[in-house]
Amino acid sequence: MPVLQRLAILGVVLVCGAIVFAVVDRDPPPIVQPDSPTDSLQTPIKPSYPGVEYTQKEIDELFDDSPQELFVLDVLHANIRESELSRRAQRPADQHRKKYGGPDGIPLGVGYDVVLKGRKKSPQPAEPMPPTSCRSVEPAPKHPKDTSGPHWVHHLAVSDFQSESGFGFVRMLYSRNRRGLSVASSAIDRVELVSLLTEEEPSVYVLDEMATPPLARQAKRRPLDEFERLGLDAVRRGETLVWTTDAPKRMFGAIRAKGLCLECHVDAKRGDLLGAFTYYLDTPVNELAKP
Repeated sequence: MPVLQRLAILGVVLVCGAIVFAVVDRDPPPIVQPDSPTDSLQTPIKPSYPGVEYTQKEIDELFDDSPQELFVLDVLHANIRESELSRRAQRPADQHRKKYGGPDGIPLGVGYDVVLKGRKKSPQPAEPMPPTSCRSVEPAPKHPKDTSGPHWVHHLAVSDFQSESGFGFVRMLYSRNRRGLSVASSAIDRVELVSLLTEEEPSVYVLDEMATPPLARQAKRRPLDEFERLGLDAVRRGETLVWTTDAPKRMFGAIRAKGLCLECHVDAKRGDLLGAFTYYLDTPVNELAKP
């Protein structure tokens, strides 16, 4: 082979090698994270009060989403008509309807839309409810198979609040075009978020539609009333949900950290008390204690 031809081949090989080395050796492009609601939390928030200590089994049972629950949340978050649900959603709907008898697979007592609509983009301002005087609160009874029972409804509300798809908006209130969450025969008139992390003293965001704290900070705040102070003491001791047994009808339930929460609350651990929901009901709670 002529010398010039050999030199040309060698030159081509060297050039190709240099190109490959440059491509492999260069720094990868920066990963651009998509915008998310968590961007609104500028600094990590450390929980004010630790939660009760849980075993791993209890944590899994309390904080892991079930397929049944995820289906309900999918329906609540959907922006389509019920008849247009995907095949994936229709199968659990059929199973759930046979098991619980709820409309379109949604448990009885749990909110759903006749025509499902998108969520509101911002919380709606509201006037404060009258304060509730209360001498004592009681742990809400647990009926694991009762999908309109207080614990199941509170668990669904917290899951909706903490879920990535909902992230803060809880569809619980009744309106002309929408059925909201209910506890047995009692509709939920209002649910408000109790803030424990952003102020020296606990306070309540006054909203008609629930929102994550970054959005809720635009709303009015009020101090805790007597019922809520008793409820907060109870959930700090480890209770999940307490209620009044006389009118006015109220429930108070803990919001404890689960996996998604830890992306913002980096100093928290699963089970820590991050906030609470305070509920207003429209029928006497002592009528709801029957299984």
